[in-house]
Amino acid sequence: KVLELEPNNRDAVYNLANTYLVMKDGTGLVEAGGRLMTIEPLSEASLQLLGTGYRYVNDLDKAVKIAEQLVALPADVTVKEFVVRNNGAKLTMAAVGRAAQTPAGKALAPVAVPVTFEFLNRKGTVVVTQDAEVPALKSGQADQLVINVRGRGIATWRYKVDAR
Repeated sequence: KVLELEPNNRDAVYNLANTYLVMKDGTGLVEAGGRLMTIEPLSEASLQLLGTGYRYVNDLDKAVKIAEQLVALPADVTVKEFVVRNNGAKLTMAAVGRAAQTPAGKALAPVAVPVTFEFLNRKGTVVVTQDAEVPALKSGQADQLVINVRGRGIATWRYKVDAR
């Protein structure tokens, strides 16, 4: 029901993906995992869910591509708090550095990742955007991103990795 009202609600999509995971419904998990990746592409959990979905449906080529993305992920970025106010919102994210590597196992140096946060209304229309950067973090090193924005009607958020 929540997804009918707010199709980009991260928590609802995440819960749906985990429901499909428990049910071993690969088709549903691929769909929900793909939606989750459009919301939070630097999330280790989101990548794992999508990769598991591809394994469940025997799409091993896509499962391998997701596994390669996962091992190369420079940081795991997770939501800690999302607060909506009358005139804006505050999103707090935790970023933890990972021991990123190539598919062949060669270590990758920590890199900063530019991202654009989009704050959406219930229908999914962007209300306001905010550029930010996940800093280059060594494996296990943590940092916090706090994004404060102004705008009316904000209901949810997503972010995109930029090619800046």
